Amino acid sequence: MHTTRSSRFALSGIAASLVAAGVLAVSAGATAAQKPPQPAPTEAQLAAIEFRALVADGRPLADLRLEDVELKVDGRPRTPKSLVFVQPGSGEAAEPGADVPPPFATNTTIRARRDTVFVVEDDSIAANMAQAVKDAIQQFVGHLAPPDRVGLITIPRGGLNVGLTSDRAATETARSSLSGWAARSESDADAACRTRQVLAALMNMFRAAAAGPPATIIIFGGGLTPPMAGNMSGMSNSTNLCEIRAEDYRDVENAMLAAPISVHVVHVPDLQGSGKLGTTSQMAGLEHLAGTTGNRIIRLVGATDAAMAQLAAATSSHYRLTFAPEQSEWNGQVHRVGVRVNRPDVEVRVRPGLIIPSSRKAGSSAKAPTPRDMLRVGDAYRDLPLRAAAYASREGSTDKARVVVMMEPIEPDVSLQSAAVGLYDDKGKLVVQATADQDSLARRPAMIATVARMGTYRLRVAAVDAAGRAGAVDTALDVKLTADGPLKLSSLVLGVAQEGRFAGRLQFYDEPTAVAYLEIYGVTKGVLAAELELADSEASPAAVRGAMRITGEASDDQHVALGGIPIGSLPPGDIVVRAIVSLDGEPIGSVSRTLRKAAK
Repeated sequence: MHTTRSSRFALSGIAASLVAAGVLAVSAGATAAQKPPQPAPTEAQLAAIEFRALVADGRPLADLRLEDVELKVDGRPRTPKSLVFVQPGSGEAAEPGADVPPPFATNTTIRARRDTVFVVEDDSIAANMAQAVKDAIQQFVGHLAPPDRVGLITIPRGGLNVGLTSDRAATETARSSLSGWAARSESDADAACRTRQVLAALMNMFRAAAAGPPATIIIFGGGLTPPMAGNMSGMSNSTNLCEIRAEDYRDVENAMLAAPISVHVVHVPDLQGSGKLGTTSQMAGLEHLAGTTGNRIIRLVGATDAAMAQLAAATSSHYRLTFAPEQSEWNGQVHRVGVRVNRPDVEVRVRPGLIIPSSRKAGSSAKAPTPRDMLRVGDAYRDLPLRAAAYASREGSTDKARVVVMMEPIEPDVSLQSAAVGLYDDKGKLVVQATADQDSLARRPAMIATVARMGTYRLRVAAVDAAGRAGAVDTALDVKLTADGPLKLSSLVLGVAQEGRFAGRLQFYDEPTAVAYLEIYGVTKGVLAAELELADSEASPAAVRGAMRITGEASDDQHVALGGIPIGSLPPGDIVVRAIVSLDGEPIGSVSRTLRKAAK
């Protein structure tokens, strides 16, 4: 088989050492079946629906695949085109570094800023319940990370208006001054007029949010008047009547659907039972508002720590699902939406409607970008879902390292037609780029190798599949060799050994055993040893330990450490694999890599 310069270069590092060690042989393996190119919708031709998938305890499910999701629009089944996991927060106030780092980067997960706005309708909250509202807000904020922004607003009369900020002191001052101003006795007419003011304030707030960043809005209130019947019952003789119509709630819903917001309603009951707010009618109004959001109403009763923790977790992420509307559906109208997930014990929360704009961007016949085109711009490309990871090994000079990038389509039956990688320095300048050859693209995962100076970069991996879909993955990359002193360590690489052939792996499924591979550089003057550890997180102690086999003579300038990891009986999930190298019984350095096992 003819080998081009690019593929020889890629195999001259980590993979070549495996071959040279006599442990594994390299094979391109079977190439995925080529599908005839099909026209793929551009981003401008797609509409997006956001939804949450929650497990039994209310926490997000993070590993949905496109084939798990069924979509209906206006009651008709539609074909989803892409699925992106958006995760601006974890919902947990975790210790730094306590989480399991992702095993690879993808363009199906978007890291976004997490913004939360608390809206308190204080005219409907009894004075005796103000402290419960303040406690609930504090409990929720306790699950946010320091950079997350928080805002606090009182409606309908205003009074407090703290814009989005990460300054907790500012929001704490506002929170501590919250009060409840509900009247001890409120007539039907007064309740209706208050409701009209509240709905107007919410509509104005949602309209303003349409041009802002995505945000979670949590509304605290004691009650609202629901849409009135045609004859308005006993209220018809009232003067200055504020009629509440179904259209008033619908206008608020349409303003919400036009904004990138997730709205949650928290009922604050008057536990002393005084006033109009304790009536079934006022509860029905809040239920009606909550029904437009696609989220369940929350009752602020008793201990609220668990409820706020669950809400913080549920709002920490969502999925962005796209589909191609028909030409007639680009009409600026609300279209009813239904999302179902084919996974057991998963609850889906989705806004009941979607506004598809009346116009869309031109460019349906625009030429698909090439991988090198995508390296020259910062645009997001997600039509082709990708995963990618990079590994550093010795290059030969003291200030440079060899960087091997592995990439693959997330969809199992898709093959790459072309791919390229780029490294950008801290000024955003593209300083290194390389293109995959056909031999590299035939492997799964595909590999591209290049050389870069030691340092931190932004890595961009760009690829196009046979159907012309474009995808790009961006991630931070620290190009370095690990450990101080005379010995240095490469990155830890995970793969499998099958019939004497080596195949790298970004993600594992039903393989019985994974192989951990590590290069050690420098002449040893003592007894060299390496141990493999499995742990629940980077900070956790080892749950399993085992010795690695080291190849080579003591006088060699390079050694290879290999260890097998039995994963056949492991459930799907992430584990941290650590390799610890020691000389004469003293640790000299360690490297780690997350191993992800997924359901087939």
